[in-house]
Amino acid sequence: MTNNTDQTIETINRGRAARVIRSQTENMLIDQEDLIVSNLIVDYRSGRLTDEKMRGKIGEISTLRWMREELEATIRKGDAEAEKEYSGGS
Repeated sequence: MTNNTDQTIETINRGRAARVIRSQTENMLIDQEDLIVSNLIVDYRSGRLTDEKMRGKIGEISTLRWMREELEATIRKGDAEAEKEYSGGS
């Protein structure tokens, strides 16, 4: 196998693995984000929301979204490589 073929197979396999991970974690990640937002709202309404707490929670949300975006990007790359491979490499 050539290095290019190895890379193609690796990209396809990573995409498949990312799809499995997404299916197992997507609802949890979305629920976690909703919980963080709900807690921010409660803290705001009660007057306990500090700048530091808000920045930390925004960082948490950002990380959760980044994780979901990275999974999606990996899946798209794997799908694109699989499509090229199955259509004759063109």
